[in-house]
Amino acid sequence: MVAFLDKKYINLVSPQLDRFAWQKATLANCRCPLCGDSKKNPNKKRGFFYERQGRYYYKCHNCGAAMGLSKFLETVSPALYSEFRLEWLKEKSGEKIETHGITSTGINEKFKPVAKVENLIKISDLCPEHPARQYLEGRKIPKLDELFFAEDFGKVARQIDPKVFLQPEERIVIPFYDDDGHMIGVQGRAIGKSERRYITIKSPDHERLFYNLHKVNVNERIYVTEGPFDSMFLPNAIAMVGAAKSVNLPAKLKNADIVFVMDNEPRSVEIVEMMRNLIAKGHKVFIPERLEQKDINDVVLSGKSIDNIVEYIDEHTYDGILAQANLGQWEKTTVRWKI
Repeated sequence: MVAFLDKKYINLVSPQLDRFAWQKATLANCRCPLCGDSKKNPNKKRGFFYERQGRYYYKCHNCGAAMGLSKFLETVSPALYSEFRLEWLKEKSGEKIETHGITSTGINEKFKPVAKVENLIKISDLCPEHPARQYLEGRKIPKLDELFFAEDFGKVARQIDPKVFLQPEERIVIPFYDDDGHMIGVQGRAIGKSERRYITIKSPDHERLFYNLHKVNVNERIYVTEGPFDSMFLPNAIAMVGAAKSVNLPAKLKNADIVFVMDNEPRSVEIVEMMRNLIAKGHKVFIPERLEQKDINDVVLSGKSIDNIVEYIDEHTYDGILAQANLGQWEKTTVRWKI
């Protein structure tokens, strides 16, 4: 029963862990939240949870951190640690713990996929004074009828992936659909203070998530941004999320005219490395010149029209040798300029 409790809380903390996944029944890994893991390779994950003699432990093969699950929770999520200690003490005293149908695998075996995700309210249906609507309208985010609000994001997440445990929390919800229109993932954006600004949940049957992939026209130029909000401003755009940033695109985009639009952060090792990989694979990339704003949303907030933004992106899109040369210049940028 102790192993069940440990595994339950590993699943509870998992949405806070970058690239978390169970590798087998008693082994999971993620990018280490203690040291940040590899600074050069965003895909490396060298933090491991493993079972030994009925208890779970954490070990990072990057920074060398090693500890029991209790200490890990205390360090990474004090709120979850308090709940864990309470349940552990109950178990030690012989008090029955409510498992609510959760098995020792951490998955509710009675769970069945739902045709429609419940507990969601369209942002456009919220009153003008609602904090979620005010936040999005303040950032001039379009398509409010395609975004949602959840009073309890945990309930929404469990409908997408039954092994996910999240504490009740209000969040803006960005949906991800497959080509048949089924919701296969959600990204929750915190409205107030939270340990994690974004939490992304995907169906166990899908390895990667791309926002708006189900609507994109493969016969026209496609813009690929880092985050869903930026993609909403551009015509025929999708967004990469989480593991999708490994650059591998869906088969349906194989022959499409694609331009990758990364954030304007030349000092970000991760972004520069990703752009290098894109260029090496023959992709077109947007490399800004004398651009002050960090991303598309910031450019919109500065007063530029969508037509101006698209024109600027197209004028500064490169591939091959030209892309390599311009990337080298962009990397050296220390001062940003207004366009």
